[in-house]
Amino acid sequence: MTDDVALFNARAAAWDASPHRRKLAQDIAVAMERAGLFRQPVPDALDFGCGTGLLTLELSRRCECVTGLDFSPGMLAALDAKIEAAGLGNVATILADLAAGDPLPGRYDLVASAMALHHVAELDAVLKRLFAAAQKGGRIALADLDSEGGAFHDDNAGVHHFGFDRLELADTLAGIGFTDIDAVTAAVIEKPAQCCSVRSFPVFLMTARKP
Repeated sequence: MTDDVALFNARAAAWDASPHRRKLAQDIAVAMERAGLFRQPVPDALDFGCGTGLLTLELSRRCECVTGLDFSPGMLAALDAKIEAAGLGNVATILADLAAGDPLPGRYDLVASAMALHHVAELDAVLKRLFAAAQKGGRIALADLDSEGGAFHDDNAGVHHFGFDRLELADTLAGIGFTDIDAVTAAVIEKPAQCCSVRSFPVFLMTARKP
């Protein structure tokens, strides 16, 4: 078990206690709607780095089938419990580490991710795997922090990127083969800073298509 897996296993039980995480998943789903990702039926969606499934469950109401993928058994156990409790027949989970080369069993019409990329050390390799996982004509929707210098997390253990420059990430996606790349601000998270002040952290939604 890697240090990152152990870290997220330990955090799983309390993950949903954060109000901003729950609201953020809703805001990202709304931004995806505004980007037109659900105008046509989405037969199969993948939520990469799904954690406890906050975005996965939002997608389950908008897509015919959705699979939550994570490398943390603890996080997936929390999602599996939600699936069972709600009797959701259109949601599945996969335990896999794409950076380590674990295989994906299918191809997806929509590949989404919410606040997972900054926890991925081997980002280029994983983005290439996500490109391969998308159907021809499929869409990708990546939500994460704008560059923030390391101030967002109270503890930066397991954080491999302090947000992203939108233009640099778009260039990376284009280099992999994605087209029709666009980015909007999906949400803004406000967190306390020094001495009674508040700092705002924008979260982007970057969408693209596999030609």
